[in-house]
Amino acid sequence: MNKLSTLVAVACAATFAFSAQAADSVAKVQKNQAEASYEMAKKHAAADQKSALAQCDVMSGDAKSMCRKNAEATHDKTMADAKANLEKAKADYKATK
Repeated sequence: MNKLSTLVAVACAATFAFSAQAADSVAKVQKNQAEASYEMAKKHAAADQKSALAQCDVMSGDAKSMCRKNAEATHDKTMADAKANLEKAKADYKATK
């Protein structure tokens, strides 16, 4: 459900970005969309991590430790992917200048 809400939010942001910046270059619009997507990804990753860690709290011992590590790893991967997408969009925009 979180991914679906993220996609809907990105689609809404994209629609607004295209109408508000119709005269700008495609790369600039894509960079702005990537920045907005990155901010949303940060919020969703934090919320997902908090939820996963809460589920880990009912566990004990090695299971709890492994659950927490998996939650951290998932958060880190999500953030790395979001940052990579943002950096690519910034590089593409810089290349068009």
